Amino acid sequence: MDALSLLLDQFRHMGWADALVLSTISGNPVAASDDCILAKLRHLHVVQKIFLDVWLARSLDPRVADDLDLRALCAFARGVHQESMRYLGSLSAAELESVVELPWSKTATAKLGFEVAAHTLADALVQVPQHSAYHRGQVAARLRELGLDPPMTDFIAWIWRHKPEAAWPGVDRE
Repeated sequence: MDALSLLLDQFRHMGWADALVLSTISGNPVAASDDCILAKLRHLHVVQKIFLDVWLARSLDPRVADDLDLRALCAFARGVHQESMRYLGSLSAAELESVVELPWSKTATAKLGFEVAAHTLADALVQVPQHSAYHRGQVAARLRELGLDPPMTDFIAWIWRHKPEAAWPGVDRE
């Protein structure tokens, strides 16, 4: 499997896992109204959008999801996923090696105390699903704290299910 195909699978899995988590939360009033869960989900999806905006050389709005309720957040996440998939589908293998400048790199350098290394588009593309999985794990932990069973969103579980497409709540099924 080539790198671009693997990255496409990572993003397809991310969309499926995000949609599954959002569906689980949408189906439970306690989870749907939990401020901690909503904050993590807003952050997770706004970061996906910010990276996409960097890749597409658009202005960044880190507060774009701050006021979204769960239903609006589901639609927002679906839109970001669809646009990300179109973007990935337009890339060539050679483009993956291009160096990408992240606007927050200088802030990271100051905060971390060392000069951050240059990174490629492929590196940044790997970061997004990894970051999303981290925060989905936090949401899963919070669901357990609320006495709920989080869905299995592991990459291998997606493979076992024959790589299904994302089923977004409020959009793909009511």
